[in-house]
Amino acid sequence: MALAILLSLGACRSAGHPMPAEPAPTQVAEPNAAPTTASPIPSGNPPLIGAYYYPWYGSDGRHWREGYRGVPQLGEYDSTDEGVIDRHITWASEHGLDFFAVSWWGRDSYEDRAAQGPMLHALEGGPLRFAILYEAPALLGTHQNRIELDDHAVERLSEDWTYLAATYFNHPNYLTIDGRPVLFIYLTRIFTGNVDDALARVRTAVGDETGHDPFLIGDEVYWHAPSGSRILPYDGITAYNMHTSVAGIATGFDDKVRARYELWAQAAERAGVAFVPGVIPGFDDLAVRPEAAHPVIPRSPELFAAQLQDALRLASGPARIVMITSWNEWHEDTSVEPSKAFGFDYLQVVRELVNAQDTGN
Repeated sequence: MALAILLSLGACRSAGHPMPAEPAPTQVAEPNAAPTTASPIPSGNPPLIGAYYYPWYGSDGRHWREGYRGVPQLGEYDSTDEGVIDRHITWASEHGLDFFAVSWWGRDSYEDRAAQGPMLHALEGGPLRFAILYEAPALLGTHQNRIELDDHAVERLSEDWTYLAATYFNHPNYLTIDGRPVLFIYLTRIFTGNVDDALARVRTAVGDETGHDPFLIGDEVYWHAPSGSRILPYDGITAYNMHTSVAGIATGFDDKVRARYELWAQAAERAGVAFVPGVIPGFDDLAVRPEAAHPVIPRSPELFAAQLQDALRLASGPARIVMITSWNEWHEDTSVEPSKAFGFDYLQVVRELVNAQDTGN
């Protein structure tokens, strides 16, 4: 394929709201490019392991009926069931996870009500922390596969983040870095306009209203070449999901991701921002959107372990964070939540590798 290939989004996560195709950057690197010889990023502090968490399932079949792969050990559960949340928190904390990044779809949405009610109550007093994943495409809207950060978007971001500050940021279990609440933003790589100025205006508005300066982690990392000007508006950069609709993406997926991550880790270091690598156990969205015919990355604890080892090595910043995509995104078969087929295999990989880091092995 030509270097200017149009890569489609791998992370089309809401079954009811499929995301647009990825707009082609000026230069796009071939996913199967040879690995680089970049040196490991030095790190001294222990890593924080997070997983994207979806509080969107209902006992009436909400989200389940739209199609999914695998079978959760808990069956088709309800995300507002505090017993389910307690199990999730216990399983996660027992296997080395430090926090959930909770998918947020707006004030008074189903996910908002599920998170601020039973989830906050279940988290309080326990070891597991949480942050918010801001679903930018759904909340800001897209046009021609882009999100324009115009005055309207700045106003919406300011309103939403002010609400998040009042509702979540002061919770004792909210994840902070140097006292700043962490906020993940999905698909920032399709932001257009004066991103730096827009986000600076939002930071000022939220700070004036709430006193909070969020630690922003933008979903900028993908197969295109890093751009310093795109990185600088954020405190950290990450990739929600490195799946892409290119034939053969599954072959040597961990090697391809490692090579690309090393370039982005170097770019983040030059820009003075955190590099937050993400890992997946596989990818298969054919149950929810068969018409898209996205290539499948078969699930494998070995593939997951290889990615996690690389991520632990490359994570950098004031708090070394590694993200798992996902805890329970069953539509795309990226969940590490215990299942009928794999049990606790993926969580055991996390525990073993985190323990090895802690002991220096």
